Amino acid sequence: MKLPQAQNTWDNNDDSKKTLTRIQIFCPQPRLPEHLRPMLNRKDVQCSWVMTYQALETHALMDQFDLVVFVPGPITDVEQKRRIGKLLQTAQQKLMPIILVSKDPSLANLIPIQDDQVLPRVQMADPDISVEELWGRIFAMLNYSPLFNRIERHMKHLEKWADNLNSRFEELHQELRLAWRVQQDFLPKKLPHTSKFRFAALYRPAAWVSGDIYDIFQIDEKHIGFNIADVVGHGVAAGLMTLFVKRALITKEILEKSYHILPPNQALARLNEDICSLELPEHQFVTAAYGMIDIQTGELTLARGGHPHPLKFDADGQLSLIETEGALLGAFKDVNFGIHHSTLHAGEKLVLYTDGLEQAFGEGSDEQKMIEQVSALSVNKSAQEMVDSLSSLLDCQENSLTPADDITVVVVEAIPD
Repeated sequence: MKLPQAQNTWDNNDDSKKTLTRIQIFCPQPRLPEHLRPMLNRKDVQCSWVMTYQALETHALMDQFDLVVFVPGPITDVEQKRRIGKLLQTAQQKLMPIILVSKDPSLANLIPIQDDQVLPRVQMADPDISVEELWGRIFAMLNYSPLFNRIERHMKHLEKWADNLNSRFEELHQELRLAWRVQQDFLPKKLPHTSKFRFAALYRPAAWVSGDIYDIFQIDEKHIGFNIADVVGHGVAAGLMTLFVKRALITKEILEKSYHILPPNQALARLNEDICSLELPEHQFVTAAYGMIDIQTGELTLARGGHPHPLKFDADGQLSLIETEGALLGAFKDVNFGIHHSTLHAGEKLVLYTDGLEQAFGEGSDEQKMIEQVSALSVNKSAQEMVDSLSSLLDCQENSLTPADDITVVVVEAIPD
């Protein structure tokens, strides 16, 4: 008896049968393999059988069935393989489970693979598979398919959320790059150099935006000023605060026909008042040191506020600390800052640094260990050579790629005779 091309065992308008499992068997052969024929006779499922690709393609396949059992038989031409590949791809897109009953290993290459799939939509089965094992495969796929579909939908939502998050991270990255460029523009482009004094600086932010800042600048024809500051905290907020410190530090007053150079202690006192007047909610304090050098006489004037004591090295590398009184900037109003006066003689160096330098030499490092390292580098080296050697030494430290804090160093050198 000749079988019809499509044999449906249910009516789509029959509500009593709509809850039954719907299985489509595709077998382009005159007869369905004998061991698969009992599938058409089960009462707890609705089975249909089509024999041609055209019937399968025009049967609203993916909307009509819960699963397709695909028994293609021998593959005789390229066109047949192409149509199989197209059907498998459509099934994949519509989340339709398919059991591909074939021994042809080349068909496995036609099965679409998606990295985000929890369960493969197309599974291969041997043509000699028993009907019991086939039913086991069918119901395993059908039972777990709704769960895996939900998981995959959630995964797609997570992927979309991750894409949005990555996009936001990229925007934030670009904003940080812009903030870095702005902060770099506030650093001195060229350091002063005189016949008696030379200057050098090391600036190593721990991240895109630094909480440290420094400046070395000409005050007038006789004086060069230099300062270093460290905002308590990290990130963009600390970086923005450094720009305020740079602009708010007033070193001289312009009068009608002259000017008045502010001593470093007075300059820090004014800066402290300006920071306190901001009334910042996060209590962003600042440590700073500011000094100036008379480039004709070598007279050094310096003040500090909560900052590490500057280091002074003689020509032989012998150290003396410059200790002056001064509280954190921004902590209290009406604070007086001490002032230091001395002379920087030929061959001597003055080193200002932020506390990130102390932490750079390993966990548990202290000021004494850092001083020993810097002292060893101060002998028989110019200011720039000293900074270069210090930078190389920091590169060799265990945590050089992930520093705990920003590092800034300013060196003032009285050129040896």
